[in-house]
Amino acid sequence: MADNRLTRGTALLGGVQIDATSEVKGISYGTGAIDLDSVAAGETGSGTITVTGAAAGDIVVVNPPALTTGLGFAGAAITGANTVTVYVVNASAAPIDEGEVTFKYLWVDLT
Repeated sequence: MADNRLTRGTALLGGVQIDATSEVKGISYGTGAIDLDSVAAGETGSGTITVTGAAAGDIVVVNPPALTTGLGFAGAAITGANTVTVYVVNASAAPIDEGEVTFKYLWVDLT
């Protein structure tokens, strides 16, 4: 059996599986800045961050920063090679122009 453990600052992964067919090839984390354009009231907006190596079939978890009241984090997805799209929704009655914000991500490489 492979040695699978996580210690402070070091992760040793060998043969970790998500399901019967998906083996974890690596785990990476980082940050990406997005300049969110103005999001109209009741509408969604999005921006992309580059995650080198990310591909369809991988897993990405995104942690948003504190956003302006009324603007909510709506999710994230790998939408192309090396590309993670982050979605926000404006639940307020007025447009919100958030400007540049930095999101944290955790990427699980399954491909």
